Amino acid sequence: MATEAAPMTATRPIPGPRVGLTTPDIRPRAGHDLLMGVDKVLARLAEPGGPDGLADDLRTALARTAAMGDSCRIRPQCDGVRLAADLLLAGEVVDAHAILVRMQAELTDSQRH
Repeated sequence: MATEAAPMTATRPIPGPRVGLTTPDIRPRAGHDLLMGVDKVLARLAEPGGPDGLADDLRTALARTAAMGDSCRIRPQCDGVRLAADLLLAGEVVDAHAILVRMQAELTDSQRH
């Protein structure tokens, strides 16, 4: 008893993964952590009570920004937030608020670009 060979059919090879020419950048935009810190402090400044601990929150946001390597990309905003933290420690809440509002606007604008 002889066995007959099965007819061979041509099959298409399975396609491999699609590789793009460039890898997308999925990191948050520069200054994201600093903007979140400024937003948090501005919201707490609007609440009744004192500015206790707000300078620490700003310094934490600055540290996170530096850890992400973003502080060199948004140097003027970092300097402004640092100044606002120093003003909060000195009790100059009105001046610190004005600087933080300006830094918030600049950081929001940089997030859009």
